[in-house]
Amino acid sequence: MNSASALPFEINWPQIKAYHEIISKTYKRKEVNLKSIKLNSKVLLERADNLCVESIPEAFRNPKMIETLLTLKKNTVIVHDLVETKASDVEIKSAFNVLHETFHKIIGLCIAEKK
Repeated sequence: MNSASALPFEINWPQIKAYHEIISKTYKRKEVNLKSIKLNSKVLLERADNLCVESIPEAFRNPKMIETLLTLKKNTVIVHDLVETKASDVEIKSAFNVLHETFHKIIGLCIAEKK
């Protein structure tokens, strides 16, 4: 994703942009791509580790954003652990859908702050 196609908040929050680059590879035509999740869960976990409260741009840093970011990090660990323990595809997909919804909550909070 280049800066021209980046969401406005991603320009000032490179860590969420890096996370988004990986998470966006996991969907094809609105379907979860399990192979991609399994191949990228470690990278996604590493990107989540870089998402710390201090990395949140000041304009978006508030208690709800902090809570949602911490939930995203926790959900990323859950997905990675499920992949590592070779859990069923149904379990991985379900956990990933929760993670993905949490990511979209962060997007929503950023957009709401910009209004």
